[in-house]
Amino acid sequence: MVWHNCNKSTNGLVQHVVDSKAWAHIDARWSKFAIKLCDVRLGLTMDEINPYSEKNSIWSTWIFLFFNYNLPPWLVTKKFFIMLILIILGKESMKMRNIDVYMVPLIEKL
Repeated sequence: MVWHNCNKSTNGLVQHVVDSKAWAHIDARWSKFAIKLCDVRLGLTMDEINPYSEKNSIWSTWIFLFFNYNLPPWLVTKKFFIMLILIILGKESMKMRNIDVYMVPLIEKL
């Protein structure tokens, strides 16, 4: 769980999220969190999928996933390490104006 600290890029190329400007910004902004190497750094992603493969379908399904960025890059996207945290189903199930309704319980759990 401390791979991200021991394997930063030395040639200036971004080879992992740990090499990005965003990671450096988070370390600078929340320095107490950055000191503890074993604290888990999660990336949240969401995507709309069409489970029925119909191009003009009004049905939508949104999935929310967590990626653990403490792991080496070749393990971050392996099925075993991806956490499915939320599935939203239904006709026009999610709009950007009401995403907070779904995110508030998740943030409270974290």
